[in-house]
Amino acid sequence: MIHELNHVGGPTRDLDAALAFWTGLGAEVVDRLFMEGSRVHRVHLQLATGLIELLHSEDPAPDATFGLNHIGFMTDDLDADYARLTGLGYAELTPPRIAGSGQGRLAFLSDPNGVRVELLQRSEEFRVPPITSGRVRRLAYVALPAPDLDAAVEFYGTHLGMRRDPSDPGTFRIGDDAVKLFQPAPPGSTPINHLGLLTTAAEPDAHDPDGNRVTFVPSP
Repeated sequence: MIHELNHVGGPTRDLDAALAFWTGLGAEVVDRLFMEGSRVHRVHLQLATGLIELLHSEDPAPDATFGLNHIGFMTDDLDADYARLTGLGYAELTPPRIAGSGQGRLAFLSDPNGVRVELLQRSEEFRVPPITSGRVRRLAYVALPAPDLDAAVEFYGTHLGMRRDPSDPGTFRIGDDAVKLFQPAPPGSTPINHLGLLTTAAEPDAHDPDGNRVTFVPSP
């Protein structure tokens, strides 16, 4: 069963620049390791209540792209959930395997609109209690493009088991975390359209060094 929206992540061109941006918003590094086999640095940042995964390759491919490109969910039965979802027709991307970090197992599939979805099964817990020292109070939502809105609603609501927010029919929650489906999506330059951050005051949108957009939602 899928029980947690664990992180939103993707490759970064300049790890130091990305870290400077996110820590400038109040994020803290809660996990960092180097995967020898792929020569990739993996960093988990916690921003208020949510996890952001940055992946920096020491040997990026010439055609590599950068920016947040997937959303990760925790499951207590990776093989069963992967088989169930791909059996429903969702595209297989990476079948279940041991993670490159050696921490548990993972698999990737595609949602009905082409968003990469990672399924994880591991015992490690990187999330710490909510970080409230900065101006960001909560990672309010991960914004996903959903040209086929009905299919996305079925995927996240029915098949992933997220609950629909009664105050916003386009938002689906699991625990304290949420995805927000957009049809049409606001202009964006990365596969994950943007992150919505609940803040103490209104601010203009910002972009990190990889083009990821963040929208600041003032707390009521």
